Amino acid sequence: MKVDLVPQGLLLDGSLLRNALLPRLLAALLQAHAQGGARPQAACSRAELRERIVGLPELHRTQLWRALNLLQSSALAGLVCSRTLSSGPFWLDEARLAQCRFLLQGQDLTPARRDRALAAWLGQHEPPGGEPDAAPPLPLAYVDGLARADHLLERGELYPARLALRHAAEHLPARDDSAAAALALRRARIARRLGDWAALQDELRALRQGVERGRLPEGERAQLRLRSLVLEAWHRYGSLGQPAAALRHLDTAGPPLLAQDPALRGEVANLRGLALRELALARRDAALAEQSLQALEQALRCASLAGLPDALQIAAANLANSLAQLLEAGLLAGSARAPDLAQALRWLLLSDAVCARWQLGRHSLLNTVFLLRLAEANALPFARVAAAAAAQGQPLQAEGYAALAAQRWAQCRAVHSQIPVEQRCAFFLMWARHAQRDGDPLSAADLARQVALQARKLRDAATRERYRQELQRLRLLPQRA
Repeated sequence: MKVDLVPQGLLLDGSLLRNALLPRLLAALLQAHAQGGARPQAACSRAELRERIVGLPELHRTQLWRALNLLQSSALAGLVCSRTLSSGPFWLDEARLAQCRFLLQGQDLTPARRDRALAAWLGQHEPPGGEPDAAPPLPLAYVDGLARADHLLERGELYPARLALRHAAEHLPARDDSAAAALALRRARIARRLGDWAALQDELRALRQGVERGRLPEGERAQLRLRSLVLEAWHRYGSLGQPAAALRHLDTAGPPLLAQDPALRGEVANLRGLALRELALARRDAALAEQSLQALEQALRCASLAGLPDALQIAAANLANSLAQLLEAGLLAGSARAPDLAQALRWLLLSDAVCARWQLGRHSLLNTVFLLRLAEANALPFARVAAAAAAQGQPLQAEGYAALAAQRWAQCRAVHSQIPVEQRCAFFLMWARHAQRDGDPLSAADLARQVALQARKLRDAATRERYRQELQRLRLLPQRA
């Protein structure tokens, strides 16, 4: 079918489909498609379409609905697809696109002249999403701040990393959307790792605005959208406590884009595994438990093959903790792989070994929390754990679990404010339990007071109540808590 874009509308094999907005909408979508967008995995938002059509102050939902509804009732029905007709996002159907021959006011839109012709038709000086003629130089202070933040973030020193980004932001080049997006993305990752969900929402909002309104190469724009999507899924899982919603959100991620980034693919698999574990435990579902382990094993595979030690230690620790929890719940009894507690312990000790070799997670207590929990739930003798750690090449220099906890706390105490509050609560609670089991009620009571003190700082009322109930069950609740 011959489709001619003219100012009054579309000429379809000589018949005029009258609507002044339709030719510009199609021109914007054709331009985006030529640059790798306007596809199901990289659809165009309403804001992006408006940005491409220069001189259009606003692209109202009603305008879009009328124009696209008219198109759907014509011979071009099915060419433009959307999640919602009035607000998008929008993409072009490849099969229908191949059936069309596009012209611009009678002139063929050949690949050689397509970008320039469409840009002129849309009122642009150059196609948006392309590389700028001369990207602004990056100031030395900005580059240094970003490099320090990346180094600190990999080592798990989250608050110093946030401070380094603040210094980098003071030297952000003017009108450099890529540099601004790099800062917002790192701040969002730090907020997610800290469990600072309000800050994560703020950073995601800034990141989305930069992606939709900024002038970015299409490939970079698509990657940033994907990273925003994954971080939003983390928010649904961690802040809202909705693992099923997080999984549904992850399902909207485009596999082709994930395939290009093993680190992000591993992070998605890690989150998927954690969300599936929560659902499996809540529903007592063995099939979901098996899927959870498969996802966590995929995360570990991505991190290992891509040479990402920080991601590897996280994946190994999460696999170990999830394996232990699912075994304790009796959800892996029928598993063909017959996983056991020794396997969970080995993965956890491997995570510890990776941290020690690469000096990662020095201000994290999570691995110790996982180990103390695993030991308590399964009545593991300390000698057995110490022997396994020695075989891993990382001997435990302690006489028991409470002594090991005291040793780990001594390593972090000077920078305890850099450890997320909920992590501190979990650590002190597990330490108190082991102190109580070791017959040290004074230490257990002192640690219980620490749990009650830290729990007051938690924003979530349900989590505060859970810690209060844990202390009551152990009869360690301080009188004034």
